Amino acid sequence: MIATTRARLRALLPRKIPGGGFGSRFALILSGELVQALFHFVLNIVLVRVLSQADYGLFAMVFVCGAVGITYIRAVVAVPATMFIAPCHGRPAARAYDSLFGTGAVALSLASGGLAAACLVPALGAAGLAAGAFIGLYMFRSYLRIVLLACKAPRIAGLSDQVYAAIGLLFLSASVFAAPSISLAQAFMALALGHGCGIAISYVALRRPLRLTLRASLWRRYRAVWQKLAWSLTGVTTNTLQGQGMTLAFALLVGPARFAPIAATLVLFAPLRIPTNALTNMVLAEVTELLAKGQAAQASRIVMRSTAIIAAGCLAYGAAMLLALPMIERHLFKGRFDHEPMNWIAAGVFAAMLVSLLYAIPRAYLEACGAFRTIAWGSASAFLIGACIMIPVLLTMPSAFALLGLIASEAYILVWLGRAFRRIATGRGMAGHA
Repeated sequence: MIATTRARLRALLPRKIPGGGFGSRFALILSGELVQALFHFVLNIVLVRVLSQADYGLFAMVFVCGAVGITYIRAVVAVPATMFIAPCHGRPAARAYDSLFGTGAVALSLASGGLAAACLVPALGAAGLAAGAFIGLYMFRSYLRIVLLACKAPRIAGLSDQVYAAIGLLFLSASVFAAPSISLAQAFMALALGHGCGIAISYVALRRPLRLTLRASLWRRYRAVWQKLAWSLTGVTTNTLQGQGMTLAFALLVGPARFAPIAATLVLFAPLRIPTNALTNMVLAEVTELLAKGQAAQASRIVMRSTAIIAAGCLAYGAAMLLALPMIERHLFKGRFDHEPMNWIAAGVFAAMLVSLLYAIPRAYLEACGAFRTIAWGSASAFLIGACIMIPVLLTMPSAFALLGLIASEAYILVWLGRAFRRIATGRGMAGHA
């Protein structure tokens, strides 16, 4: 009798959903993104004030290299891992794919960090080693966060963000108090240490070690999807050239000192990427699962609503930041860039970032659909358009006007991906109704 009553009571209670619903999972991962964004903001403001303009520009260039590494690890292992893990979450196949793609992530992170260190050590010494460690750990933690979301573990992903920011901020604070200034090596060490602790706490919370595998059967599965991954790699290469690649090329052409005011302005608008990145990672896992279930209409609605939210938030934040720019330049930057056209730089950076964020969610939908070839062609065309505008402008006009090339490139890829999303979503919706 008692056992029957308990069974009936349990049947009346709602079933526990791992990580909560979509809204609660998004709130959890957003909180972590906001914490680490605050750390990045504090770090950049400190470095703008204490480093020379050339050294700060160099720091920003290394950070762009880290962002390039993230795009590659996301395309080669993180997105494929999501595509395979999310539909079979909780089954032995999910653990097998976790081992497979985790091995690839470790290999790619080690190779990228080692290559960065080898290139930077001759010029930066110890700072080059710290920069290489930062890039490698940054890449692997980015992969791990996406996989945690695919495994419906947003609390652990958020905890990783919080630990990363706390450890990095503590190390940065200790360095500032120990000496009147901070060096590039200390800045990169703070970032590397924070990422390392964030990775460690993730596996402690998961209560399982990092699984690596060299089993031939699993690698055969990887080779079976290599055609799609090859187009994914092509797409991320062209997209990197179109986005971070153009930014890095601009920095190399004008030099670290002239790139510094643009890098500082990018920091001001970087908070726009925080909720967008969190939402994109959540949508990728959610849309992949919905499409696997044949629920194309629900997936399309998530994409459109998410893009509308991003647009509204960006416009509100951008307007406030442009109004506050004179005060920020005077107090936070200590007037370091008084000789630069900061109003034009801010307007150009905001326009480029706004357009790039508007296509983040449609791009995630196309990745979930495996439309990597479409993404690749669009990114390649956008890169050519941006380069044809940016290079002549750099040769004939002040360097800040080269942002026109980046804006044109981002606008083209927005239109391209928007049309592709509409075509594929409509086709899937009709197939679902049929």
